[in-house]
Amino acid sequence: MARTTTLYRDIRAQLLRARDPVSATELASLLRVNRTTIVRALPELGDELLTMGATRSTRYLLRRAVRNVGNRWPIYRIDETGQASQWAELEAVHERGWRINWAAEEPAWAHFFQENNGLWSGFPFFLAEARPQGFLGRLIAARIARMLALPEDLRHWRDEDVLVYLDMAGDDLPGNLVVGESTLRHALAGAAELSPERVIREEDRYLRYPQSAMEIAMNAPGSSAGGEQPKFLAHVQHCDGGLHAVLVKFSAPIEQDTGRRWADLLACEFHAHEVLAQTGLATGGARLLDAGGRRFLEVPRFDRHGASGRSGVVSLESLTTALDGLPRDWNDGAEMLWRRGLINDESRSTIRALHAFGELIGNSDMHAGNLAVFLDDAMPLCVTPSYDMLPMLWAPGSQGEILNRPFTPAPPLPGYRDEWRQASEWADAFWLRVMDDPRITVDFRAQAEMARGVVQRLRARI
Repeated sequence: MARTTTLYRDIRAQLLRARDPVSATELASLLRVNRTTIVRALPELGDELLTMGATRSTRYLLRRAVRNVGNRWPIYRIDETGQASQWAELEAVHERGWRINWAAEEPAWAHFFQENNGLWSGFPFFLAEARPQGFLGRLIAARIARMLALPEDLRHWRDEDVLVYLDMAGDDLPGNLVVGESTLRHALAGAAELSPERVIREEDRYLRYPQSAMEIAMNAPGSSAGGEQPKFLAHVQHCDGGLHAVLVKFSAPIEQDTGRRWADLLACEFHAHEVLAQTGLATGGARLLDAGGRRFLEVPRFDRHGASGRSGVVSLESLTTALDGLPRDWNDGAEMLWRRGLINDESRSTIRALHAFGELIGNSDMHAGNLAVFLDDAMPLCVTPSYDMLPMLWAPGSQGEILNRPFTPAPPLPGYRDEWRQASEWADAFWLRVMDDPRITVDFRAQAEMARGVVQRLRARI
């Protein structure tokens, strides 16, 4: 018994030190015993032992427990009809590593990101994507941090914290993935029977939206950093009976200078959305309404379908960070994905056009988190409808000051001229719509007239 206990401890110590999976033969050599002895002793490690491969190719690692939520978790995927199926299993291994065990054939893109035996050196990007972030993320963290013993500041969340959140509170995340059986049950139950509090009738929006905005304004943790727009999620029951998942942005009270400027910008976002929807690059059906002294922009969610359907989505930021690091801009990120065949020529051209359009309407906030692709098992990946496209160049300053910053879009590089010319037509139509909208303040209509002139002069030169 003593020898068996000692051997068990020695094997465990070697596996803990191992950075890569090891074989029984390698363990036998390290511990100076025969291979058969190692094979017989390994089962003593129980559920802690992770076995990969078969016969003489079998390799071993140790799983690690993540707090009180275990060491492996099923990952489910909910399709556009609301049906769930197991997609993979996540396992935590030592040295802060992770392993994905695919339920069926691995996705066509998996080999770009994982190592041999399904190992990942970092947290898989498609799960990291679901971590709370931005304005809504801070609201989530403030609500659940103490309940789940997580840091209240999202900047301090580690991968293990994200996993705890996914496993215990991730039933309604962006995209279509759900981690853990209990969380899946909550997701399916919530979709099957939406509570009256979660459904807003179309005619009630003028009452319910201001109530939601006031509640958020009273309870939001800190200010909206970096000009980030306050928002909330909702399900709207249209008069025709259709149920639509939407994201609703709102301004500060319009009686305030800052509120008036954000109201202008929300109207601009509505027009940008409409222009792009006409080209097929944004989801149709955005709505703009004034109620309770605020302006609201309601945008349909492209990752939701009816009451229960979902689509997989991943941002350019998550994809490229998992490959080569954060791109300089959207075009640089598109090149990263295109070179590997993750996107095709059409998607690369679409991203170029969207980037040019953003520059020509003064969108100074086109970071890599504001562009995404649909994520399924096949390649190439397709660009999602555009979102968060608005002239952030004119957003209020950090202290709420109204700043009419210079608008100096650059001409295109030679290889981007075709997409730029197309985008310049969209930009001209956008600025004309803004100039003609009586909901826009006189001050900002003057900015729009100036900006359209800049775009027209630039178009004449190209």
